[in-house]
Amino acid sequence: MAFDSLSEKLQNVFKNLRSKGRLTEEDVKAALKEVKMALLEADVNFKVVKNFVKTVQERAVGQDVMNSLTPGQMVIKLVNEELVSLMGSETTEIALKPSNEITIIMMCGLQGAGKTTTTAKIAGKLKQKGRRPLLAACDIYRPAAIEQLKVNGEKQGVEVFAMGTSHKPVDIAKAALEHAVAHNENVVILDTAGRLHVDEDMMGELQEIKENIDIDQTILVVDSMTGQDAVNVAKTSMRRFRLTVLS
Repeated sequence: MAFDSLSEKLQNVFKNLRSKGRLTEEDVKAALKEVKMALLEADVNFKVVKNFVKTVQERAVGQDVMNSLTPGQMVIKLVNEELVSLMGSETTEIALKPSNEITIIMMCGLQGAGKTTTTAKIAGKLKQKGRRPLLAACDIYRPAAIEQLKVNGEKQGVEVFAMGTSHKPVDIAKAALEHAVAHNENVVILDTAGRLHVDEDMMGELQEIKENIDIDQTILVVDSMTGQDAVNVAKTSMRRFRLTVLS
């Protein structure tokens, strides 16, 4: 796994830093060069890596770090702080309407990104918070995806609305909303179909749903292990839709 490899390489860099009693500026530069290579090999964007290394180096060669009793530990701390900042140190809550109104969430993403599993987990979390969610199976291309949503929905104790594979996704979404109104459910989560790649059919289908249903939140699920492919999916989706959350 890419993250496992990255973690191992960073640990080796940190081990070398800890072994040094004192650090010179050259020691810091050498260590950060290894960090830079580890991040690039993990498919982190080179511009992001460049800014990351520059920021850490500027902080690391300061007097407080170089003259401290444990300079190696201080540099490791700085790398950790900047990694946390890079990955995102804050979480974003899904904005929901008042409980007497229905919040409609559309999930999108490529096949294999974990979209259906994430969809069910979100429904489970919302249920724990007192909401009454309904999962809508809008993937008409893979019967296995409908079954997967039903299985995951059952694990979370959340109802799944499905109409098989013979209806248009937008019509399934409309029917799911009607079902939610009739059964006093206040969150509808649409599990849309993924593709192997972003294409016009996928985008057109999502656009049709958004044009016919008042979507409150659009959540794109990407697999971070695909590196720059995940970034490209996010960029393309952001150009076409107003994404609320990137998961």
